[in-house]
Amino acid sequence: WSSDVCSSDLDVTSEVRAEQADRMHRDELARVARVATLGELAASIAHELNQPLSAVVANARAACRFLDTIPPDLDEVREALADVAQDAGRAGDVISSMRQLLERGETQQDLVDVRRVVLDVAELVNSEAVMRGVDIQVGEHDQADLVVVGDPGQLTQVFLNLVMNAIESTGRLPSAPRTVSIVFTVERAEVEILVQDNGPGFVGDDPEHMFQPFVSQRPEGLGMGLTISRTITEAHGGTLTAEHGASGGALLRVRLPLSAPASHG
Repeated sequence: WSSDVCSSDLDVTSEVRAEQADRMHRDELARVARVATLGELAASIAHELNQPLSAVVANARAACRFLDTIPPDLDEVREALADVAQDAGRAGDVISSMRQLLERGETQQDLVDVRRVVLDVAELVNSEAVMRGVDIQVGEHDQADLVVVGDPGQLTQVFLNLVMNAIESTGRLPSAPRTVSIVFTVERAEVEILVQDNGPGFVGDDPEHMFQPFVSQRPEGLGMGLTISRTITEAHGGTLTAEHGASGGALLRVRLPLSAPASHG
């Protein structure tokens, strides 16, 4: 009897260790993917920082000019300095968001508003989309909060991968319109997020092959983004599938369980 108990304890311990190792592996994969994605966004991030920093310089010079007038225009000086503070805050927000994405950490289990995550991702890649002439459209939803339980950093990585892939694919179109649309629907206890673009779409009849490691339609791509995104989504109790869009382009369908049953949206 005692040997059976010991064996059972060993089995449980091995299972716990295996789960911990799997979680650590998934955490590290997600972090590496974030580093790679931010590398691709380097030019966009530089542009995002350059705007507020250039405004800081311009407003500081303006404040100096207003101080040099006789008499000094103090109202204009105050306004210019307020603009300096606001623009410096914007630059700080960009840097802060980059640091959060790059941080190494264990998986968290928080209440996460998935629409807020998508909006943050859309803001993060906005400069990249503008440079490529792509219009990102994030749909509304009549339910105030679309809350799931999970790790905010990992869920951000999922949608960062999907939206960046859509931007890059759509950006290859020779002319406008180039659109990426993100739509939310709720059914029973699940939220479904559709990421669809009007680009050239997936190569081949079965888009599922895109989830295999090292498969990419981009010459510069590593082919790990969708693989990691599916791994993260499934770890959150959800699913990630790919389809050909009804009117062309690519469609990625993410389903995640809501933190509480919701009414139909």
